[in-house]
Amino acid sequence: MLNTLFFALAAAFLPLGFEENDDVMMAMIANGTYSGMPDCHLVYINVIYGALLAALYRLTTAVEWYTLSFAVLHVLSVSILTYCILTTPNRARWEKGLWLALIYVLWARIIIAFQFTTTAGITCLAGCALLLRKESVCSRWSGVVLVVIAALVRFWAAGLVGVLMAPIIVYTYHLEWRKYMAVVVMLMAVVACRYTNRAVYDSDPEWRYFREYNLLRAKLNDNPNAYRMTTGQLPEGIDPMDYQLLLRFVQDAEQIDLPAIRRISAAVGEVPLRDKLDNLYRMDKYEVEIVILLVLLVVMTLTTQNHTKRAFLIFYTILMVALMVYVSLDGFLKNRVFLCMLMSLLMTDFMLLPNTIGLKRRWGIGLAVATLCLWYGYQMYEERETADFNRYVWKHLQQPLLDYVPDDAYVTTIGTSMMMEATDPWHVWPYKSRKYTLGWVTWSPLNKPVGHSYRALLNENMYILTDINYTRDHTALQRVCEQIEKHYGVPTEIKWRCRNGRYALVQLQIVNQKS
Repeated sequence: MLNTLFFALAAAFLPLGFEENDDVMMAMIANGTYSGMPDCHLVYINVIYGALLAALYRLTTAVEWYTLSFAVLHVLSVSILTYCILTTPNRARWEKGLWLALIYVLWARIIIAFQFTTTAGITCLAGCALLLRKESVCSRWSGVVLVVIAALVRFWAAGLVGVLMAPIIVYTYHLEWRKYMAVVVMLMAVVACRYTNRAVYDSDPEWRYFREYNLLRAKLNDNPNAYRMTTGQLPEGIDPMDYQLLLRFVQDAEQIDLPAIRRISAAVGEVPLRDKLDNLYRMDKYEVEIVILLVLLVVMTLTTQNHTKRAFLIFYTILMVALMVYVSLDGFLKNRVFLCMLMSLLMTDFMLLPNTIGLKRRWGIGLAVATLCLWYGYQMYEERETADFNRYVWKHLQQPLLDYVPDDAYVTTIGTSMMMEATDPWHVWPYKSRKYTLGWVTWSPLNKPVGHSYRALLNENMYILTDINYTRDHTALQRVCEQIEKHYGVPTEIKWRCRNGRYALVQLQIVNQKS
């Protein structure tokens, strides 16, 4: 009840908001806004979970089930984590109090930037915490259910948390093979759900094509090695400007089709390791958190008298650093991923705290955890400022322009950021039209017959939201016009439809064609 109240107050006053437009788009697919009827193909979320949401939306669209289901998982998961902390034996009150404070600060930080990845991470962490409960078989099987649900919401986030929690599970279970039965069943269920998701997509050629295309595109957009590839390193037949526009999420999918994106992905994968190591400098955005975690682990390692536990802490420190490096070599270590790692590490640290701690080292551990609380409290303030700005831009600058668009029209964005994530998470469903094209919905069967080629931008029913300064030569919209003429021999011009002081709603029109 207290955690439900905490979530309700945080959601109301922070307030709750999506971090990325991915969640808005998936909610629109689930509730039927996007395609006209609820659908289970949520792209990044397993079709089993999508089918459940679609069924609930068919019952009623008066409830935003997408957001509500995540809220329920959050409250349930944090309740389990707090229960595990409070009932852990051989822990002083000050230790429990510090870790509880940190859990709630991190939870509030996650609520501000609500997201399916962190939802999966915190749910999997709660499931693993239940798996570690020695006294109850029921707890372990409940943990199995939670881990499977987490894998449905976001497989890779659940997998990352699972990798971080697996060593402490093995350390706790030792060789008691009966306890591993729950883990084996859990892994089998996760694999079965993953197979089901792939089978559903592969059963339809269009969805199979989209699934592979989007998977490869996402790896390129999230890969810093793709951004450093020079023109000479591109595969034969790939236009450099088409490639640059691909990296800006506005690809022409007829020019960069599936065979082309396979060749590009292979070329990016051949970037030498020494060049990939340059990506590690991007971890400097987490330097404060990493230093605090390392200090905490070092103090705990020096304090514990148990040689096995000390060796485990050293191993765990190496594992933490190795995972961060591994993720950074071929991708951006995004904040939502780092938060999943951080909460897993902190729960493991709490479970491994030495039973007896000297006064000086107690102060060291307390100071490290308290500093982390304050640091994330400050981050929460900064995130709120950003979210408030995004809500203002969406509500007062972008949405009034989109209200101009007819209900049966399409909208895309080129060269600017559409702040869809500032949509009210509890009311995604009022948006009437199937509006958004390009980006990660390229080749989506739900988006036929437009969205696969720049030629669709010439459709009289297609509107483009862009920055007011789109006429500058370096803007993406201008480049798109050049590519349309280059590939399809169609000269185009940009026509104003409406605008305000910062954004414009425009359409592309063939030169000399009457308005």
